[in-house]
Amino acid sequence: MHVPEPQLGFPNPLAAQGDGELTLEQLCNLDSAPAFVRRGQDVEDSLNRLHRQCRRVRTDMLEMVHLRLRQWAAVATGPDDWSDRFDQPVAPLWSLAQAPADPVWADRPGAPRRRRAVARDLIASMARFNRRWSRHVEELNLDSINALIDGYNRYYLIEKELLIGSARLASRLFRVYPSLTVESVFERHPPLPVLHARE
Repeated sequence: MHVPEPQLGFPNPLAAQGDGELTLEQLCNLDSAPAFVRRGQDVEDSLNRLHRQCRRVRTDMLEMVHLRLRQWAAVATGPDDWSDRFDQPVAPLWSLAQAPADPVWADRPGAPRRRRAVARDLIASMARFNRRWSRHVEELNLDSINALIDGYNRYYLIEKELLIGSARLASRLFRVYPSLTVESVFERHPPLPVLHARE
């Protein structure tokens, strides 16, 4: 769709540009940023705030899991020492739970009874984290951010094209933002895998 440049007697802020295009930095330095620029900034700012908040809350909720991982490292000799207590390897949990990457492993395995108790506590802490984290994400209010995303997707190209008078230039670097869902938040900030104990 090509919208002719409006003839309202106002100066065209792009007239000095050879190809009729301002950079984002130049647009942001105008006395009042165009509506399409403000839309993009509002969406980015809202998404960044959401993800910062999710990272902070998730890290706080993982504190007990970190403790249980340190306790497991104290009774295991390394990342391959797990098959008597778990149905799958434990080593990936350090990165998935954002725990310190270099656990201090024991010189020799802990007593079977102690290993059983530590493994049980670790599994319980992971299950408790998953319940709390799932409840937190499911209770997030995503409507306000999705309203910003919807407005951006609907009006960004129209507003930009009205300003610069070119559908081709308006569409450069444009991308549609997908709506936020509980599933998309979990993809970025996942729960932990479910481990089962071997008795």
